[in-house]
Amino acid sequence: MLTGEIRGSVTERQINKAVIDQMYAEGFLYAKYGAYARRTHGFKIFKVPMNGGFTCPNWDGRISSEGCIYCPDFARQFTYESFRCVISKDIRAQVAHQIDYYKKKGAGKKAIVYIAFGTNTYAPVEDLRKIYDATLDHPDVIGLSIGTRPDCLPPEVLDLLAEYVDEGYEIWVEIGQQSVHYHTTESTHRGHGSAEFFRAVRECRKKNILSMVFLIMGLPYETPSEMVETARIVSEAGVDALKLYPLLVMHNTKLSVDYYSGRYRPISLTEYASIIADFLENLSPHVVVQRISKDCGLDGKVAPEWDTHRFLVGPMVDKILTLRGTRQGCRYKMGLSADELLPLQKASVVPEGL
Repeated sequence: MLTGEIRGSVTERQINKAVIDQMYAEGFLYAKYGAYARRTHGFKIFKVPMNGGFTCPNWDGRISSEGCIYCPDFARQFTYESFRCVISKDIRAQVAHQIDYYKKKGAGKKAIVYIAFGTNTYAPVEDLRKIYDATLDHPDVIGLSIGTRPDCLPPEVLDLLAEYVDEGYEIWVEIGQQSVHYHTTESTHRGHGSAEFFRAVRECRKKNILSMVFLIMGLPYETPSEMVETARIVSEAGVDALKLYPLLVMHNTKLSVDYYSGRYRPISLTEYASIIADFLENLSPHVVVQRISKDCGLDGKVAPEWDTHRFLVGPMVDKILTLRGTRQGCRYKMGLSADELLPLQKASVVPEGL
């Protein structure tokens, strides 16, 4: 693993597979981000949200003015109550408030700021530089985690992020792909496909920018088999980490209209936990798992009726994996191995002359 230092803190450039392997040796069922980060940094780190005031090309008319069918107001309803009191303040005030709040709760020693809400690379590069500089202007911030779309990462933006990497900061790009299946991205009005996602991950890796992908389970018309296949696809794409969420039906969204009319049925808790277990089994063992469910901003939720908090869902997934005797990556396989190329049955001998 290549490392650099900023204000006394070690920051990452690549995922350390040896650390993950040691976690499995200790009994971990999947590569949990919190435990992994403590081992690679040498101390607890925590993430805090920040609102940079970004819009989205799927809202402002560049791609569409309607947005994704499940997105309420740039996802601002999805944040924690502790952040809502400062969400409209200037960047430095937001960061200072959140770091102070979480440090008092014993969350950790250093912070990575999660720039959320809207598409947080969707602005002129010099404007992005000012926002990112202000966000990093705190002695306890060691890096950024930037939420964006895969179609909003042109070379100039990636070059800017690479500058921060070279300065020693830990830079994550959180790619909101949601689904790798084109029929799903089309039916949910994402405004992009999967090609942009593969390109974004590839270009991030070239510049030592860590990539994380958002994925939603239970999207309309997507089958459980397709959700599990997604694990294999993102593994081969080369992502460093991922977040998994159940699809939430929120107030004032197109999805809520489909829900009330009976055209959409939310995934059940039992279905979700089982699919997540299947997903993890088919995921590369070296992809770090940042989240497996949703636990904030649920006051605007219409459905599903079950509690999506990770403290409920996580133990259910752990129990399923334990009962199966499996863990992340145990079924991750891309075709036949070399020692499996011998046919199970010998070909019939064809008599001469026939």
